[in-house]
Amino acid sequence: MPTTTPSPSASRIAAEAVRLFAEQGYDRTSIADIQSAAGLAPGSGALYKHFSSKRELLEAGLAATFARRDEATAEFAATVPRDLRGALTAVGRAVLDQLADERDTTRITCRDLEQFPDLLERSRERIQALYRAFAAWLSDQIAHGRMQAHDAEAVSAVAWGALTYYRILEALIGEPPGGVGEARFLDAWVDLVSTALGVEEGS
Repeated sequence: MPTTTPSPSASRIAAEAVRLFAEQGYDRTSIADIQSAAGLAPGSGALYKHFSSKRELLEAGLAATFARRDEATAEFAATVPRDLRGALTAVGRAVLDQLADERDTTRITCRDLEQFPDLLERSRERIQALYRAFAAWLSDQIAHGRMQAHDAEAVSAVAWGALTYYRILEALIGEPPGGVGEARFLDAWVDLVSTALGVEEGS
């Protein structure tokens, strides 16, 4: 995937491409569609000054998503509350907010990346890294006696998976699971995780 910082024009084109890929599907989106959405004159060749193909546009869009996620994760790590319920609430809110930002790339990943196994694997590894990071945080809480002992990796899969599924289903069907709004969902998620892990109010 691209590693250099894209120009504002390239970023705009890639963002429009990702939006169209999410709305119409990768195969049904043409270069002409992307040029029009990005405000480029048809046949001008302006798009090809930045990208050589639709595949490169897709890669750039995914790279931009990963970069935003890394930045958000770093900001969160520096400000996470010390009390456990507060930390869990902050984690849940951060995940839901980040996945809302990634709605388009989530739809593309679920629907179109199967035809690009290498891109799917990169996306999969980035997702798995988040599960491992949460498991490591849970293990650290256990080690310091702040949570009861549990299988941190399995709990991470269950807890993080619930947050992820909420946004994925919302992106795929256009409404939240069970019609439950995210504030209610987050409250229930924090209550369930806190109770399961023996987290007391104010701990």
